[in-house]
Amino acid sequence: MMEFTKRRKAIERAFGRSSLSADGINCAIKCPSCGEKKKNKLKLVIRLDDGRYQCWVCGIKGSNISYLASKYGKLNEELAESFGKKLKQLDKQAEELKLPKDYSFLLNNPSDPDCRATTRYIKSRGLSKGDIYRWRMLYSSSRSYRRRVIVPSFDCEGKLNYYVARSIDADRVPRYMNSKVSKNDIIFNEIDVDWSKPIVLVEGVFDAMKCGENVIPILGSTLSKKSKLYMKLIKHACKVTLSLDPDLKDKSYVIADNLARDGCEVSVSFAPKNKDLGEMCKKEARKVISSQVAYDPMSALRLKIQGIKSGSIF
Repeated sequence: MMEFTKRRKAIERAFGRSSLSADGINCAIKCPSCGEKKKNKLKLVIRLDDGRYQCWVCGIKGSNISYLASKYGKLNEELAESFGKKLKQLDKQAEELKLPKDYSFLLNNPSDPDCRATTRYIKSRGLSKGDIYRWRMLYSSSRSYRRRVIVPSFDCEGKLNYYVARSIDADRVPRYMNSKVSKNDIIFNEIDVDWSKPIVLVEGVFDAMKCGENVIPILGSTLSKKSKLYMKLIKHACKVTLSLDPDLKDKSYVIADNLARDGCEVSVSFAPKNKDLGEMCKKEARKVISSQVAYDPMSALRLKIQGIKSGSIF
């Protein structure tokens, strides 16, 4: 129990006041994620035996309270060591988020032939100089990032939380280089999101670039209910339009159904078959988004029925 007392003190030095459950295992603090304003509301519960945590307001949870403290700038060495997590491990995580040392704004290197080629690639995808500024596109001449367009992401406080580096050469492997951070822990360019307005969810960053403002790429074809983005959408009861590739309708309906059940007003829209938003011009992509229809749970059922082959057994 002395170890638990030590851990609780370390938690309080990081997060402030806490309360302890009757069994002496669960320690409750004010959640740094959802920003609960009432000082008497201690809704984030931490297990003192293993460091697992969960907030009963916003739903954020994890297995390493040291990571959460590090994420919100509240980590101290006592807290890291008391839960068996060394600061060096956490420093390594932070290192993975750093951009290449020689990065620069894409338009700042007109004399570099590879940089010029990267700019031409951006324009060949129907994007403009204004889009380069809007998405803060970067360039690096280092070996791994050369001839790649780097699109950084920033959280609501303006801190780098992710990046995507896309090759301009079709035969290059891997085509994408992404930061080694779980997509569940970030909201891509949350700094640009207005949660009070309708939000469009698309698969990738280049899809988002074609669809106007208040668009968030989910960086794939799934959206975990445990992800930071999902939690934020349901917290604000957002009006959401979901537009994934047309061959991913089944996954789209899973996401739409989850969001609708959790209080969001959800619509869906799909590009024409064998096309995706990132390949279209802006006018075409925005027409797809504007043609959204309200999510109907029966649509998912009809899709499943259509996929049943003759003679199949339920």
